[in-house]
Amino acid sequence: MGDETKFSVMCSLFNWMQRSKSATKKRSMFRKFLDTFCKSGNFFGAIRLLLPSLDRERGSYGLKESVLATCLVDALGMSRESEDALRLFNWRKGGPRTGANAGNFSLVASEVLQRRQGLTSGGLTIIELNELLDRLASSDNRVEKTAVLSDLIKKTNAQEMKWVIMIILKDLKLGLSEKSIFHEFHPDGEDLFNVTCDLKLVCEKLRDRNQRHKRQDIEVGKPVRPQLAMRIDNANIAWKKLHGKEVVVECKFDGDRIQIHKNGQEIHFFSRNFLDHPEYGHSMSDVIMQNILVER
Repeated sequence: MGDETKFSVMCSLFNWMQRSKSATKKRSMFRKFLDTFCKSGNFFGAIRLLLPSLDRERGSYGLKESVLATCLVDALGMSRESEDALRLFNWRKGGPRTGANAGNFSLVASEVLQRRQGLTSGGLTIIELNELLDRLASSDNRVEKTAVLSDLIKKTNAQEMKWVIMIILKDLKLGLSEKSIFHEFHPDGEDLFNVTCDLKLVCEKLRDRNQRHKRQDIEVGKPVRPQLAMRIDNANIAWKKLHGKEVVVECKFDGDRIQIHKNGQEIHFFSRNFLDHPEYGHSMSDVIMQNILVER
């Protein structure tokens, strides 16, 4: 089981978690899903769908809501002037064209899809969904992306397609934190991810969920998850949290936050999303080599 599990099973899990108000029950249901449907130890296929924003194996889809709306309209064979097409294009706006779900693209799309897809699941498995999402991410143009979306629509019902869209947009809104998901998967899952930023490696190394993993050190060439500042409403709250300690404050300049790894002549430029950006090498590598004299 695992990758052969039907995606409809995951959708049932998503729906239940979204409806439940108890974080404890959500964690329990997720744990039960892992115990029941991932007995083979192949966790990555399912967990990458639960945590799409942490999945480095799959490239960017290049599909924000506006482009995704156009691709869906074309995949469904609708006129771009039709009422449902305008609903998708104007998903942010309220009023009769978008209805009560204005501002939530996935729900607006689900309304449109319900009128064009049957209620019966197409039997799509987790492995098939991941293969289609890989194709979607690797597609070079809108025509190819539309073709993949058309295949997805044929193999799902409206409820399943709603969750596919949320996975593509990397916004599941399950009310369960990454920390909780990692903890229920394995007690060492979050720690290992924080020093590797590699979801696939975490799932493979911690395949035995009952065996503790020796703490792993930071490794040059693998991005480390950066610590983020806490958001607060105003300066007074910030001062209270500092408890009277002396601090140094600096301006935050616009630009990319880059984590640089140097291993001999090999230099990596990792973004906050753990992606390597070799394009920085042209302007930065010589400066780094001249000023950072240690080998690694």
